[in-house]
Amino acid sequence: MEKGRIFRITCGAMIAIIIVILIALFVSDDNTEADFAIDMDAPYSDTSNWMQYIDDEVYLSQITIPGTHDSAASNVMLGYVMRCQDNDIITQLEDGYRYLDLRVAIDDIKSDGKLKLVHNFANCHKDGNLFSDYLYFDDVTKDLYTFLQQHPTETVIVNIKIEDDNHSVSDIQKLLQKELKSNKDYWYTQDEIPTLAEARGRAVLMTRFEDEMGTGITGLNMSWAEQDNKIPSDIPYELYVYDNCRLWVQDRYKYSVEDKYNAVVDGLENCEADENTWFFNFTSTSGDGKIGHPRGYAKALNELLMEYNLKPETSYGIIIVDFGNANLARHIYYTNYR
Repeated sequence: MEKGRIFRITCGAMIAIIIVILIALFVSDDNTEADFAIDMDAPYSDTSNWMQYIDDEVYLSQITIPGTHDSAASNVMLGYVMRCQDNDIITQLEDGYRYLDLRVAIDDIKSDGKLKLVHNFANCHKDGNLFSDYLYFDDVTKDLYTFLQQHPTETVIVNIKIEDDNHSVSDIQKLLQKELKSNKDYWYTQDEIPTLAEARGRAVLMTRFEDEMGTGITGLNMSWAEQDNKIPSDIPYELYVYDNCRLWVQDRYKYSVEDKYNAVVDGLENCEADENTWFFNFTSTSGDGKIGHPRGYAKALNELLMEYNLKPETSYGIIIVDFGNANLARHIYYTNYR
């Protein structure tokens, strides 16, 4: 009798410990941010509508655009190592971010095969509740369409990467094609960089996978090799040449803060961006240690980026951040104006 009672107490204690660990893994740490002065008198300080002040004939690759890395990973298991954003998608859009990095997989467990958002093997959730529903692709597109309806001068680049070891690219393409066809008026799906006039009020599809179905509808089909080296490269960005454009990418996601900042600055000072050339400059890193901690690195890197003197009327391409806020977005996209 006494042994059974001890066993029940021990099991209860173990369960409690496991729950505490899970909560600690799901919830990230302190999110306090440094305060930086931003000119709020500028007409384009409204982060929801900043693109309205840019000329129609400008190509998207000629615009400095703030973006978010692993955009859906605001509520995700193993939050200490997997969380990359504080805000949900609609808040990111309202805060001025116009590039979304979405990682998708098929959910065969909680749904009838819907597309879910993931970060590697970790599922993204709708809110911070440990047991909340998965975040699905149609949840994100619903917010995306609502934003574009309310802000028709804007466009959003949606870059889709498949992170699913259990299904084929064709399986995922079928689901994506269904979404695109059902809401075709909201999507720009050509494989060439559009002007802002062509993209206003629509999402610009960008994909990082092969067209296994042979649909011919992949949007801007741009893939790049994983830049997972920890030892700094002499030239931290790499060039990829496609049929309709060129792409420079700096995505050294295993660099230390110092090495990553140097890579980001190298890209800012030497990037090429024009109507046929795009530059993607990722500030995100999980660090060069054994256990990644995106928030810790982002806090330092975002403050360094805020202090960096970005030049007005200069095209820096897309600058992609972790844990971005509205002022960081302003600091980036203000470079489009005098």
